[in-house]
Amino acid sequence: MSPQFPLSTSPGLLPARVLTSIQPPLQISAAQPQHLQGLATILTDSFHPTLRSLSWFYALLRAGIYEDLRHRLRHASPYDICLIALDLDPSSSTLPMPLMGTVELGVRSLAPPWQIRPAVPYLSNLAVDAAFRGRGIAKQLLLACEGIVLAWEFQDLYLHVLENNYPARRLYEQMGYQLQQVDGYWGVRLWRQPRRLLLHKPLNGAATFPGVLELPSC
Repeated sequence: MSPQFPLSTSPGLLPARVLTSIQPPLQISAAQPQHLQGLATILTDSFHPTLRSLSWFYALLRAGIYEDLRHRLRHASPYDICLIALDLDPSSSTLPMPLMGTVELGVRSLAPPWQIRPAVPYLSNLAVDAAFRGRGIAKQLLLACEGIVLAWEFQDLYLHVLENNYPARRLYEQMGYQLQQVDGYWGVRLWRQPRRLLLHKPLNGAATFPGVLELPSC
C-alpha cells in the first residue's frame, strides 16, 4: 500500500513539534487558514523585498499570494503540506503566537511536460520573517521536511535556489544538498536574470535529527 500522509488542513493528524532546546523556542506544525495572512506577508517580504515602497503594487501582490495559498491549502493532496514555525518565547505576550517562518513540501515531477519521470519530494517557498532570521529557524523547517519525506517512504529531497542567493546556498550546502543541474531558460540571457540551481539531498533512511516531526506510522 502506498504511504499516506494527513492533509495540511487536518491538524489533528499532524502533531505539532515543540522545540525548546533552541532560542527562541518554537513550534513547527501544519499551516491552517488562520495563518494565511501572516504567510502571505512573510512570502511577499522575503521574495519581493523591494516592493515595500510601492504600496499599491505590494498590496496587490500580497493579495495574489494570499489567494494562491488559500487555494493550495484547500485543495492539498495527501502529498502536499505547508509547515509553519511559531514563536513560543514566554517573554512575548503577543497573541496569537507570532509566525516566524514557513516552508512547503510536495511530491511532483521535475521533468518538462513532454518527458515522463517519477514524481519526487520537492521543497519550495522556504522563508523566515526578517525579525527572526539568523536563529536557525530555516534549518529546523528543513529538518522537519526531511522527517516527513522519510515518513512518506522516499529517500531523496529536491529544491531550487537562485544562483545569486548566496545565504540560501550556504545553508543548503551546510545541510548536505548538492548541485543536481543548472536550469537554463530564455530569461537568463535576455533579461540577465539569475539561473535556477536544482539541488538534491539523499536522505539516510532514518529521521535522526533532533527536532524532526514525529509522524504517525501508516
